[in-house]
Amino acid sequence: MNVLKPLIPLLAVSMSMVHPSAFAQSSTGAAPQWKNTVELYLMGPSLDGSVGLGPIDGDVNVDAGTVFDALDGAFLGTYVGEAERWGVLADLAYMDLKEDGTGPGGAVNYEVNVKQTIFGLVGLYRLTDTLQFTFGGRYVDVSNRLTLTGPNQGGGAKASESWFDPTVGLRYVAPLGEKWVFNGAADIGGFGVGSDFTWYWAANIAYRMTPWAQIYAGYRYVDFDYEDGEGRDRFKFDMAQHGPLVGFRFEF
Repeated sequence: MNVLKPLIPLLAVSMSMVHPSAFAQSSTGAAPQWKNTVELYLMGPSLDGSVGLGPIDGDVNVDAGTVFDALDGAFLGTYVGEAERWGVLADLAYMDLKEDGTGPGGAVNYEVNVKQTIFGLVGLYRLTDTLQFTFGGRYVDVSNRLTLTGPNQGGGAKASESWFDPTVGLRYVAPLGEKWVFNGAADIGGFGVGSDFTWYWAANIAYRMTPWAQIYAGYRYVDFDYEDGEGRDRFKFDMAQHGPLVGFRFEF
């Protein structure tokens, strides 16, 4: 089972973008018609916690540089649609991480490949001009592959896990003058359906460059407490992820 140890840091990194911290700006007062917003964003996450595969547990402390070094492909985007009272927010975060290395003594080469897809879908209900109630959830799917090559050894191992976390929370959007907007959000979830518990908060400030385009920067924190299976099938993810982000927002 020690051949699975190279998976532990990358498995943690693969969870680094579970929920976006940027949200669509709304003007003061409810909009009289449907408004669409599309966002593309990047994040530099750090991770602190522990992960487990089968009988192996490992502590993880990963910085943003590790993520970008291992990144083989990614897409991070959000869609928000809002009417006067109700709305919807959908987020897709996909990452393909890959790392090559050599085992102890240099006798075995390995390649670790982690693919992660997270799809979040929440409904929005406007409580005031600046405050909305959010309800829905996030679906998480992680696929891991370890390939070993060497003069006397070949093969590898595969592991995958998926779960759904229901969530409830609040979303706050308020103008800061003519060009600037503050965005804040927080939610809790899991409740034993997927994770035992997960919680999240985020804040960012957006600058309106044109009537339809904004740029924003902020920070977010998300924490998971997930464990499932027994023996060799055990999967554990007890991790806090936090870091800065930047993105573009387009309204139409």
